[in-house]
Amino acid sequence: MPKAELPHPTRRELLRAGGIGLLTFSLGGSLVKMSPAEAQAAGVSLSVLSRAEAETLASLCERLVPGSREAGVVAFVDHQLAVSRTDCMLMIRYLGVDPPFTPFYREGLAALNAAAQSRHQLSFSKLEDASAEALIDALADGKIEGWTGPPPSFFYFVTRNDACDVVYGTVKGFKALGVPYAPHIMPPSEWGEPD
Repeated sequence: MPKAELPHPTRRELLRAGGIGLLTFSLGGSLVKMSPAEAQAAGVSLSVLSRAEAETLASLCERLVPGSREAGVVAFVDHQLAVSRTDCMLMIRYLGVDPPFTPFYREGLAALNAAAQSRHQLSFSKLEDASAEALIDALADGKIEGWTGPPPSFFYFVTRNDACDVVYGTVKGFKALGVPYAPHIMPPSEWGEPD
């Protein structure tokens, strides 16, 4: 029996299938294209981060950029840590840090939790607003006593960029900022919205 030839997709079909702005997640045994927010809402399993690391990252990013938790910052970062370096869209890729990038996040999140435990006997995600904000200020200033992770101000910079990318790295995000979106090539859809 002869093999059936598959049709060759056009560039437009490939772009539409790829859904610029969508990521491929495993859900219920199938690969599904979704935005980070949709993946998070659907309960997509984490590939790299532990639940505790994810909660710390979500709490930190939400304080840095409100709306990032709901926008799926954890799903975004976790997904990007699982892909190859050439496919990774995290800011850290462009900042002279050698891959793999997972240790950077793990060590930074662990150090943040250790600092919260040392100061307040609570994990970072359980801190009250004033305590969390004071710790974030110390993180940004690079002045956290006993810090064992990557340079604290660099960790702050990278995680803040991740949160900004998820919240404002879309046409809708630019609109929320009141900034005209002027891409070289207009994406066919928003994060996860059909074209």
